[in-house]
Amino acid sequence: MSPNTSTALFTFPKDRGGLQMKMPRDIICSAAWGHLTRCCQFDDGTRQLAEITYKDALQKHGCLDMEDLQFEAEFLTWDQASQNSFAFACHLKSTIGIWVSWDPFNPDWIASAANADLAQVMMDTQHLIHIQLKNKQKWAKVVEIRDEGKLVRIRTEHGETFMMKTEGQDTTTGYLTLREAIQRTSPTLVRLSQLTEPNRIYGTEERNPGKRKVGWAQAIYPLRARLQEFKTINVPSCEAR
Repeated sequence: MSPNTSTALFTFPKDRGGLQMKMPRDIICSAAWGHLTRCCQFDDGTRQLAEITYKDALQKHGCLDMEDLQFEAEFLTWDQASQNSFAFACHLKSTIGIWVSWDPFNPDWIASAANADLAQVMMDTQHLIHIQLKNKQKWAKVVEIRDEGKLVRIRTEHGETFMMKTEGQDTTTGYLTLREAIQRTSPTLVRLSQLTEPNRIYGTEERNPGKRKVGWAQAIYPLRARLQEFKTINVPSCEAR
């Protein structure tokens, strides 16, 4: 979409005939990142396909991680970026001047953890989750793992027990799944190590000299950005022609 595309119909107030919406590119960008987030939400086939697509993008563009891909995507054309959903989302991000901090397949993420690993950590740490049972809100914990982590036995603080699915949507019992219960009980809980190492301070590893890896796209970005500026300056205008 050209930067010159009129956004009046989207941004004008409703009382003046507009839709009072954000710029079209903002809407597309939000939809693209929301789609990727939903694809990576559960440990299933959709997530596996998303991981393949993500690795393809990194390999094709010679990038180290999502941060590196965002630097590279800034220099891709619309057609080049649209061949891969992750590259396309990163390209859209660059056109509206925002930065996304996301590592979707980090092995420490709860979203990336296998069902068995997540269930085992929850049982080992005895982390409490908030659930609704018989129309009452109760605290409960995982006490048993079944079917390779796909099912867990939950016990409430009053000794009541029942089976709960680890992920997906449970349309038979009406209970939340384990991942949903974790997210609702502890919205800031995103890493397994937050359960196993509650006193750990994150970010110190990246600040230590020599610990943080930088991809080539990020390393040479200042040079490429400068070259792009020169190209823009040296492009003859229509009037000069």
